[in-house]
Amino acid sequence: MANLFQALEETAARGAAGLAAEARATLGAALRALQRPDGGFAGLDGRSDPYYTLFAWLNLRALGVAYERGPLCAYMAAHRHDAHPIGARCAALVLAREGQPPRAAWLGLAAALVRGDTRAVYGAFLLMLATGDVPRWAAGLAWRRQGRPFAAGADERLPTPRLAAGLALAALAGERGTEIVPVLLSRRCAGGGFASAPGVAADLLATAVARFACAFGSTESRPPQAAGGQRQGSVLESRTRADLAFIEACWLDDGLFGASPAAPHGDAEHTFYGLLALGTCRPAYS
Repeated sequence: MANLFQALEETAARGAAGLAAEARATLGAALRALQRPDGGFAGLDGRSDPYYTLFAWLNLRALGVAYERGPLCAYMAAHRHDAHPIGARCAALVLAREGQPPRAAWLGLAAALVRGDTRAVYGAFLLMLATGDVPRWAAGLAWRRQGRPFAAGADERLPTPRLAAGLALAALAGERGTEIVPVLLSRRCAGGGFASAPGVAADLLATAVARFACAFGSTESRPPQAAGGQRQGSVLESRTRADLAFIEACWLDDGLFGASPAAPHGDAEHTFYGLLALGTCRPAYS
């Protein structure tokens, strides 16, 4: 089955490869400046945080920038059993990819779903990333549990990141997720980018995850066929150019990507969204 982590990494690396060497060096330097003496990377408050460390690590890998593996893994190992589940799962993901895999992480996902924890779609996402090739039945169970909010028009009220996570989860489960795609595409803003909810301005997170999920999902995730293939291609190219302009505007003066062009500063999390979004604007063969 599809490997979600591999798809994310390959897309972000494709985005990084499309940057000029000077731009990659600027991003790499800004990211390395976030690392703290304990091996972790700074979050919004300037202190080490496993969540932001995960994104900094993903960025450095995408950019092909060397990093000190020992201190980073030691920091994440200290947070592997944090009471906060997101931090713990971020630590488990990094350690799994650095050669310290968890024991059948998908069993933990299945157990959480059986207990009725249907709100942990992001946690399920992280567990699937840490596991890699999740058994189809586990993804199917997750989709049956998590897919309920997407039925009967309730998906129109959900934030774009959850819609995107649902579409990716549906793809892992072998489902089309066709009820999600039109809602996702309706979040596209006229000036480029995607909004996290109807009637609000575009943001980089929504743009990255919406574009990625539509590419990762089935062919049903593409917009309806326009009259004439050349015209359809022109429409898609125009939309991509508008999205690309928005993405590039989110690269801020501090060398990192921010949530929007108006953000006061960038951070490791949104820098990964920037690379991921850029990767969706480049063909896989380039």
